[in-house]
Amino acid sequence: MSKFLAPIHTWLFNKIKLYENLEANLVKAYQDKYGDEVTNLYNSIAEKYGYPLPNKPLEELIDVSNIHGWLQNKISIAETRHAAFITEISNKYNSDDVLDIALTSYSEQGAECGEFEKENSSFSSAEEFYNTINNYIMEGMPCDRVNSITLSTENKVQWETERCLHKSHWEEVGGNINIFYKLREVWIRSFIESINSNFTYNVTYNNETTPILIHEITKK
Repeated sequence: MSKFLAPIHTWLFNKIKLYENLEANLVKAYQDKYGDEVTNLYNSIAEKYGYPLPNKPLEELIDVSNIHGWLQNKISIAETRHAAFITEISNKYNSDDVLDIALTSYSEQGAECGEFEKENSSFSSAEEFYNTINNYIMEGMPCDRVNSITLSTENKVQWETERCLHKSHWEEVGGNINIFYKLREVWIRSFIESINSNFTYNVTYNNETTPILIHEITKK
């Protein structure tokens, strides 16, 4: 079956699996804080929005008659379930504590991925950090092309996200998209600073209703 698959399909699949691993870390962290109620809550959410992918190779799971559609659907399921879980946990417990736990989990995974890149890759320009981020975070399908680089030098790269592919998932579950962006911000910053502590990441939100994000990776 692998003859039907291209590297880009494995690339997308790995990003989905990474996001689901982050979700599993969140579930464990909330279980440690709030107990078995979290397990019941998560199971009900997974039953409603779809369960994480089985621990099997891509070629054993994917619908080869609809590869693009299958991957797109799994991205949507993962994002919606993730948004629903964080939203429901926030509604049930102290939202500040819930956010702090999520921020820690996101930061820890970002640092772990950054350490992997530090050990296995080399970086000679800020733009290379940007390119590497896209190997980890979900931003729809490659054809969506929501990001565009506006400035690139050795010590700084700036890019814009001109439309949000994630808001609909959070709106579907009654969630707040701003939580998503807070969490993603700490993930990316932790990722970058773990690779090279001389660089950091910042993001500016310049429109609250239809966010146009301006991102920067810069040398400190």
